[in-house]
Amino acid sequence: MSDNDVNLKSLLEFYHSSHKLVYKANPGNAGDGVIASATYDFFERNALPFSQYKEENTYSAHDHVLVFGGGGNLIEGLYSEGKEFIEQNVDNFYRIIIMPSTIKGYEEFFKQNLHKLIILCREKTSFGYIESLGYETGKNVLLTDDMAFYLDLSSYMSFVEPEKGAASCFRTDSESLTGEWRNNNHDISLTWNGDYWDNMYLARNSTRCMVNFLEEYTTVNTDRLHVAILASLLGKEVNFHPNSYYKNEAVYNYSLLNHYPRTVFIKS
Repeated sequence: MSDNDVNLKSLLEFYHSSHKLVYKANPGNAGDGVIASATYDFFERNALPFSQYKEENTYSAHDHVLVFGGGGNLIEGLYSEGKEFIEQNVDNFYRIIIMPSTIKGYEEFFKQNLHKLIILCREKTSFGYIESLGYETGKNVLLTDDMAFYLDLSSYMSFVEPEKGAASCFRTDSESLTGEWRNNNHDISLTWNGDYWDNMYLARNSTRCMVNFLEEYTTVNTDRLHVAILASLLGKEVNFHPNSYYKNEAVYNYSLLNHYPRTVFIKS
């Protein structure tokens, strides 16, 4: 068990000892489904009971702690759903734990809610930014790996031998750095895209489909973070390209570099 595992487990156990944990998966594409699947795996592996967030339920700032799925949803100028959801619920819970995330902007929001939020950052750029806003290491900000690294990978695998060469899995959305059209591209992360991942079975089946697709290939070329992480976990040769901001390179430097030698980051 790594230090990151211990820190994350200890944090959730600490709040579970005195409060009821409520989980809200972050909305987004099938990569966010991977985040949700890995979170469900982590909860189960560590015997951490939780309930799913439901809009119609009443929550108490005395009894409940909200665990928000995190990921790449808290990026000002690109996405607003995550920030708006937390903003609407911040007074309804004792604390809100934002699971491993990349965070950019929303400065006043994070400053105003410093006493309510516990933020887990999945790379050092976001971690430094959140620290600069007054958050304190070990108290209300932690540095840890993206949740996809906590996936119980073998339970999603088909264990087929790869018989195909290289898969191209490049973004076709607003986070594409170049917007370049690529022949025979498979943007598998957009097979699902929406607020779906509170459905544990859908999240896991979507994740299984992504894993099963990647298993067939020896090499994966992608600018999709969770495609790169899954392919790295599967031991593929991965050529990982930048997205439209620093996320991919920052996560690569923190969690993939020096741990997955067959994964390389392509800077240009």
